[in-house]
Amino acid sequence: MDETFSSIDLITQCLTDEKRTLKFKQAIEEAVRQGDVVLDAGTGSSVLALFAARAGAKRVIAVEFDPWVAKLAQQNVINNGYEDVIQIIVGDVRQLHLEEKIQFDVVIMEMLTTGMVDEHQVVAINNLHKNGFVKDSTVFVPKRQDTFIALSGMNFTSYGLIMRMIRHLWEPFPIGEFAFLTDTVPLNSIFFDSQNSTDFLWENTFQIKRSGTLNSIYLTSKTILNDTIEVDDTLALNAPVVVPLEKDCVVQKGDRVECSINYQFGNGYRNFKADVKVL
Repeated sequence: MDETFSSIDLITQCLTDEKRTLKFKQAIEEAVRQGDVVLDAGTGSSVLALFAARAGAKRVIAVEFDPWVAKLAQQNVINNGYEDVIQIIVGDVRQLHLEEKIQFDVVIMEMLTTGMVDEHQVVAINNLHKNGFVKDSTVFVPKRQDTFIALSGMNFTSYGLIMRMIRHLWEPFPIGEFAFLTDTVPLNSIFFDSQNSTDFLWENTFQIKRSGTLNSIYLTSKTILNDTIEVDDTLALNAPVVVPLEKDCVVQKGDRVECSINYQFGNGYRNFKADVKVL
């Protein structure tokens, strides 16, 4: 299998991200009631499935795409004494098929990425709705993801070399020379209690607030777990992303810039297109 990173690296990063994991724990404890049937999609370490079982779920189906990660998740389930509650399934939630007819009371799905550019949560959620795995009363954790955008200028020099490539501005790492050239505005909101189109096209006109070299766009997301709990960027979730433009553009304060964004949710940055034009 062609991989760009070790699967266990990301799983461990998510597990040790306390800010993210404790927020999900709280939301799961508020969502799950005694006797509920729960789906944990992309279970990874199985920690969220274990939270659901401990909160009183009668049954938890935990789906994991990677067979080796699923084996580790199964061992975690056994080690914590929930093997009679949690069933680990190796599979792809985008094409989930179960032998029995089942509708879930709660759906937990942390297959999230900034702007939903990389991960497949939108397609997976659509599959659940399309195939009747959820009902009107199903509770989704998270409930929604909001993404925001700004035009920016960034120094893409690293170690004395020009490294013009997508940058994830993870919390603990230095950002370097970076400037917002416009206000940050909403890009999209994805509600997981309904189906969503996978194609996204957006156009907007920005006013430049600070003179400089416009060479990138800035994306950031917020995950809304329920009506009272939300998560901004953490060590493993919603990292702000700087996407370089094809060309630099010198802009002055007060300039108006037209921006268009076009991509498919879950299809990666190789298919992400951003264009700007000074009016």
